[in-house]
Amino acid sequence: MRVDAGRQCGQALGLGLVVLSVLLLAWAGAALTSRMAATGLRLGQTADAVAYSGALMQARQLNLLAYIQRAQLAHQVAMAHLTTLVAWQQLAATQRRRRLLGNPPAFLIGKLFGPQFGLAYGAGRGGQASGSYSVASLQASLKQHDSVVHQILAQVAQQQWSATTALRDAHMARILQANYRLPDGTETKVPEMMLLHDSFPRLLTSQSPDHPQGLRRLALAAAGRYPFLRARDMTRSNAWIVQLRCPNRRHQLRRRGRTFLDEQGRWGAYDTLSFHALRSNRWIGCYLREYPMGWAANGARVWRQGRDYVAKPPEDFALLDYWQWFQQQSGLLAGAWRNNPLANSYAQRDATRPGGMRGLPEGVGLAGGRQAEPRATLAVVLRNQGGYSDLGLPPAGWLRFARQNWFADGFQEQSSRAAAETYFSAPLAGRKADRSAVVASLWQPYWQARLIPWPTPQKTLSGGQP
Repeated sequence: MRVDAGRQCGQALGLGLVVLSVLLLAWAGAALTSRMAATGLRLGQTADAVAYSGALMQARQLNLLAYIQRAQLAHQVAMAHLTTLVAWQQLAATQRRRRLLGNPPAFLIGKLFGPQFGLAYGAGRGGQASGSYSVASLQASLKQHDSVVHQILAQVAQQQWSATTALRDAHMARILQANYRLPDGTETKVPEMMLLHDSFPRLLTSQSPDHPQGLRRLALAAAGRYPFLRARDMTRSNAWIVQLRCPNRRHQLRRRGRTFLDEQGRWGAYDTLSFHALRSNRWIGCYLREYPMGWAANGARVWRQGRDYVAKPPEDFALLDYWQWFQQQSGLLAGAWRNNPLANSYAQRDATRPGGMRGLPEGVGLAGGRQAEPRATLAVVLRNQGGYSDLGLPPAGWLRFARQNWFADGFQEQSSRAAAETYFSAPLAGRKADRSAVVASLWQPYWQARLIPWPTPQKTLSGGQP
């Protein structure tokens, strides 16, 4: 019996459709798996970028605080110079008055101690400087520096410190959004970001200027770099015997001067110059009779009444001999007699005190004082809801159908985590001895950022301690 071949056409169609369905299903699974892998990869890269950007923003803020505090230090050095310049102008004025009175005469100073001292004594301009070097302009500049220190720098430092966390979080959110933006600028759905750990609020604290790492110590150290602000002490003696009763003693020319900070953190300066003539009498023997040649005191006070100076020094000794006055001042310290006690008294009497000076401001420092390795760590977790591609776009309709019906178990919520830290590292030559000599602080802008491994359960993010 002959079978019609036409009746058997299409019998393999069912099997082909089954094979095609299996291939289509495999292809869809591969496509979905690749989408999920790409989503996870992008999520991990974004988590690293977000964590690093947060640590980097913290480093930028810490470096900004360091530059602000270095500006504070520069203003303190400038104020020390201005205070000393005012004292020098006053010293020149009083020196000129004494030279005009001839008490002592300039030629005598030159004869006893050398012509250079006589010329210097007679060359003073008497504080008649004009323009930016006048006493009034110097005092005005001093007040401007004090205003900048307290009303601008100190307030900006506090504001930047308070705003660091908010600025960091906003910057991290911008980085997250930037990683989920299409080339044409269209914004897409971004993963959810959670900050699991943040040690930055515990890194900093308000710092008194008297702290070991505070402004006072650094201001004095910085001022000490300038010879103009160092101790201005000099003693010269004449070369020949003056009194046979005390052949080992001589006439003296004493120059004394200091620039200092008082307990309230205000700058002060004093300068005195006196000729101490060797005298003797039958009552007390040899003694030095002081002739003030110039004096000045400006700003803060360092002397103590009755110990470094007297409250009402006599203008002259027409009614009372100097040695008698000398005996009456038994309360003066021995060190005062080795200086210029009469010139000190005149300087204190004529001292200028600029009003409104507020001293050293509070700063921002590392909590707990010196830390071997201070750091601020943070840890973030990004969660991406299933059903979104690596670009944050919802899948096509057939992919959505496949996700809902065939591969529901493979579309669980995805997450990625990353940790980063802000740390201090001085950019020196690389030798361990050089790096260990630099103490981490907010006075040097050497704060950097880096990614760190996710900590194990036995270690914390704040320093690796169990």
